[in-house]
Amino acid sequence: MNEFNTPAAEGEPGPEVGATPPGGAGPGPPQAEAPSGTSPPDEARSSAVLGGAAVGPPSFGREAGASHTLRQDIDGALGELPSLLARSATGLEFIYQSLELMAARYGLRDLVVVVDRPDRHQIFRLGRAPLEFSREPLPSYLTAAFAGRPGLYAEPPVVGPLAAACLTSLVELALRLDLLTHDASHDALTGLLNRRSYELLLDQAVSRARRYGWPFALVVLDLDDFKVVNDRYGHAAGDAALRAVGAELRAALRGGDVAARLGGDEFALLVVGVENVASLSPLLGRLKRALERAVPETTVGFSVGVACFPSDTDDPDALTGLADERLYAAKATIG
Repeated sequence: MNEFNTPAAEGEPGPEVGATPPGGAGPGPPQAEAPSGTSPPDEARSSAVLGGAAVGPPSFGREAGASHTLRQDIDGALGELPSLLARSATGLEFIYQSLELMAARYGLRDLVVVVDRPDRHQIFRLGRAPLEFSREPLPSYLTAAFAGRPGLYAEPPVVGPLAAACLTSLVELALRLDLLTHDASHDALTGLLNRRSYELLLDQAVSRARRYGWPFALVVLDLDDFKVVNDRYGHAAGDAALRAVGAELRAALRGGDVAARLGGDEFALLVVGVENVASLSPLLGRLKRALERAVPETTVGFSVGVACFPSDTDDPDALTGLADERLYAAKATIG
């Protein structure tokens, strides 16, 4: 992976929603009790799927039964889920750990959670088990899960509706947190690392070089005549060109190398295992050809400043200053 270590939340996409499977709708978030004198919420909206069977909300005349169910859920895995989310390094880690926790607490043979995403449904299964469509006939809980209906599907169906709704909501939250983490560390236009993440990884590269003797090169890259693209073709064309450059930079680098957009039309690369500028000639040639493919209708090129750690300097601030100095010198030669 050639970018900041922020694994994007990923799950297995479910099929498109088709005919209503046996099992009804998935669980929604827990419903607040209706104020005195009002009618309870619509049962169709507040029902929860549990192991393929629709479970309606508790009757408002059965407070004792509802309290007993709540105690059972809290005595199970429900009370541990929020703290587990807080301890997890990523949302995806939380999802699979929470499925393991629920399975152990409730003695489940299988557990599947389906969540709604803006572009598609995502399905997560206990133990990262594959979703097998070839088995006929499918159990009812898998039929409902494969249909893409959000909710929790357990075998056997012994998880209470409150725990099912809670876990489903926390899985959605975990995926959102992963997305926010990614957005905070990446440039929105190109998908490359942003300046803040680049500076963090530069510090880490310096620490590794000092501790293990791993050299690396800092490459500062600035597009030439890019203003012509914006002036002649418009800012939308300029944005499209920057996105294309970002895609080509990712494709040209090796795993472990880093590409970042520092701002405007300025980019930076951290290339591991490089001891001198001459070693970068093949990479710079690939980048030149990639840029020509990215914006073929213009005269856009790029200037480069390279500084190697520790052969040029073993001070990170001096390394950045030297790369910038060489970049400006290169730009001066083209007028």
